[in-house]
Amino acid sequence: MVHLITKVIDMQITIKFFGPIAEQVGQERVTFSFAEGATYGQLLEEVGKRFGRQLHERIWDSGQKKFKAGILAVGEGRDLNRPEALLRDGEEIKIIPLLGGG
Repeated sequence: MVHLITKVIDMQITIKFFGPIAEQVGQERVTFSFAEGATYGQLLEEVGKRFGRQLHERIWDSGQKKFKAGILAVGEGRDLNRPEALLRDGEEIKIIPLLGGG
């Protein structure tokens, strides 16, 4: 019998929260660990588990486990707007509330 050994590579993803979001979660920077091949949707799932109760309903959709319109998620050189987008090891994702003005 042949046993295959698979190595699970842990990726470190850091989220940097801005403005009222940082105030609501009580920290500006949080690091998550995922297996290689993890997606933005999985990251949102973890954000919901860890911070969903703290985030205001205008910011976080607890039913769909995602940030609402007006919240921008920016990875390194890309906007993250699809749950199936693959995360990159060492990536810092900025969660930024868009501000209206007049």
